[in-house]
Amino acid sequence: MCTLPGPAAGADGAAATPAPDAVEKAQSLFKKGAALYESKRYALALEQFRASYAAVPSPNSRLYIARCLADLGDHTEAYLEFDQVAAEAASRAKDEPRYAQTEQTAQLERDELARKIALVTVTVAHPDAATSLAVAGKDVPRERWGKPFPVKPGKTEIVLRTKLTSTPQTVDLSVGEARTVSLDAEPSGPVEAVSGSPPLLDEGALPPSTEAPSPRAYLRPYAYAAGGVGVAGLAMFTVAGLMANSTYSELAESCHGPCPSDRKDDVDAGKAQKTVANIGVVIGALGLATGTTLLILSFTGGGADGSQSATASTQLLVGPGFASLRTNF
Repeated sequence: MCTLPGPAAGADGAAATPAPDAVEKAQSLFKKGAALYESKRYALALEQFRASYAAVPSPNSRLYIARCLADLGDHTEAYLEFDQVAAEAASRAKDEPRYAQTEQTAQLERDELARKIALVTVTVAHPDAATSLAVAGKDVPRERWGKPFPVKPGKTEIVLRTKLTSTPQTVDLSVGEARTVSLDAEPSGPVEAVSGSPPLLDEGALPPSTEAPSPRAYLRPYAYAAGGVGVAGLAMFTVAGLMANSTYSELAESCHGPCPSDRKDDVDAGKAQKTVANIGVVIGALGLATGTTLLILSFTGGGADGSQSATASTQLLVGPGFASLRTNF
């Protein structure tokens, strides 16, 4: 990134020579902004550079305004700012050659930024004084008609307004794409997109949906979560149960009856494993029961008129040696 001098460096060549105190103020604000920018505090730096430019308009402070906008992620506004910096620097460079470097830097960084966004160039035929143009919800000044206008990649709405009509058109742009769209402000004039793009057609209203989604579809993620808990519970039951069986088998073989007091820790471990297994089977059964119930409910329920198309109930059956589900439809 090129480092440029502050606004005071070109103050003597401005259209109206600024007062010395204004130059000093602008230079001080510029230095504060530069320090904040170097520390990546872009929002605060932006305030300082804007205040510096307000005190003494300079392409250099405006260049840093564009850089702050870019680093803050506002790429479309940054592109417009870089474009205006290049134009202002080119005008000032006629009398102050030092700004030629600023012009080149702004153009370079603008073109680099264009790779992250999309550009649409809108030309308007037969406009009158009442004709206006908006792209992506922003009014486009007439001086920018026929010039690349930055937009976010994706679907972008272009609206041409006249005294009698308001004609919206939509284009779908990918990252780094540049598209040219030609519009005609006359009511009878054709509307077409160029640069290899297909004509923009009015597809009319979307057909009504043939099937309304279940109003309980929001339950589905909870059903999956509950099912996951159930599976985890059964896994815990399986692991702890196997461990408990192994412990009791080992104790039965070694003790041949009641175990002595020195095996108390092993007995307690077996009891703990059995308890964990029992907890696991209960959690697993409850999780699966809840998940199954929520999943069934997510596919049923009333339609748009609130009527219910199906009902379901699920019961959990837990016995000393089993766990099962019974669902009624």
